[in-house]
Amino acid sequence: MTQARRPRVAAIGMSDAQLESISMLCGDLRHADTLAEYLQRYNWRETDVVVAEELGYDQVDPGVNLMIAGHTNLSWRDTYSTRTRRIQHRAYTRRSNTEREVSVPNSCPDNYNSLAVRLSNQIANGKEPPPVLTTSREDNTAIIETTSGHPVALRIELPQREVGDAVTLNRPTALLLPRVYNLAAWFTAFLVDVNVHDPRRVPQPPPRLQRASDWYTPKERALAAEIDRASVDIRQMVEKRDLLQEELVSAGKGADRETRRVIWEDGEELVAAVSEILSDLGFQVQDMDAGLDPNEQRHEDLRLTVPQRRNWEGMVEVKGYTNGTRTNDARQIREHREHYISEKGQPPDLTLWIVNPFRHKDPSSRPSPSSNVGEAASNVGAVHVLATDLYRLWVLAQIRDLDAGDVVQELIDATPGLWKSTALGD
Repeated sequence: MTQARRPRVAAIGMSDAQLESISMLCGDLRHADTLAEYLQRYNWRETDVVVAEELGYDQVDPGVNLMIAGHTNLSWRDTYSTRTRRIQHRAYTRRSNTEREVSVPNSCPDNYNSLAVRLSNQIANGKEPPPVLTTSREDNTAIIETTSGHPVALRIELPQREVGDAVTLNRPTALLLPRVYNLAAWFTAFLVDVNVHDPRRVPQPPPRLQRASDWYTPKERALAAEIDRASVDIRQMVEKRDLLQEELVSAGKGADRETRRVIWEDGEELVAAVSEILSDLGFQVQDMDAGLDPNEQRHEDLRLTVPQRRNWEGMVEVKGYTNGTRTNDARQIREHREHYISEKGQPPDLTLWIVNPFRHKDPSSRPSPSSNVGEAASNVGAVHVLATDLYRLWVLAQIRDLDAGDVVQELIDATPGLWKSTALGD
């Protein structure tokens, strides 16, 4: 019997653009205009996840994971008791809400938080108050709520799945949202959630990088190129291609633990990754915190020298942010520069403010820094550099598409404010 590819996803009422945006996240993507049409061709027992633009007056199996991004009016097959009868569990959208102010509560799970903040801002800027959700299920957590605590977006833990006479440990999940413009991002976060709580239905988490090839290390790029060459004659080279694919996956996991951690990390891990990249490019790097006692005053993270330039010295402050660059941190950089001047009698030749903003977001879709960030950096004599740009330049230098010395020279010549290497274009 052929093993089914997981997750098996029922996509109900999706547009072609929406289907294309989530296709890479699905093992088997099955499109239908309505849930009734889907169930004419497929069975609940062989469905892992339902994702829908909206569900109206539909009945859903409680053993299936469910994400709805739009109007909701559904019932589940299981029931609960009242004093007089048993009633099917329900979830539905109420449009009668008049509260316009929304927020993300502390109870919002971490993997939905950044998406929820963006969605709540979008809702708050809307002309109409948002619809709210009501459900009979008690195991629910608000992701976005109104002033009075009515949920606008809701995560529900469904009952443990029964297989035969046995109850499993796996608990399906329902995620109920208003309409969203970034369906793929929400679906990615939802699959991460389901992978944790219902791994039999979603055995592997979705890929962290939506366009992985843009962020390959040199080793991954070489392997990917060799994969393409091996695929020219599929019949003769299929075994070699599969071997290389396994090696590429392994290289990707290693890269996330090594240099590519500069894309995701903050704190000491981010400083260490930045230090490695700057060293590879040709700077001599000194960790200014090395050897300090816990109570000793910290200043900038790194100092730079260049072997070919006597008496030249730069300083580096490294910051990671969940959201955008915090302009208030410019004050700390100014204080570090003032300490340097008091120590050396002159300002450093270069001050780098290397940042990793929106570090939980896919790097291909992170917003560009604002002019306010550039002004804050310029005011304290700092060059604002994105860690993702530094990583991309490191890759180009490693594969010899760019001379590392040119990157060093560009940084040395950089003027305070926002910085972008000419090698990266727009």
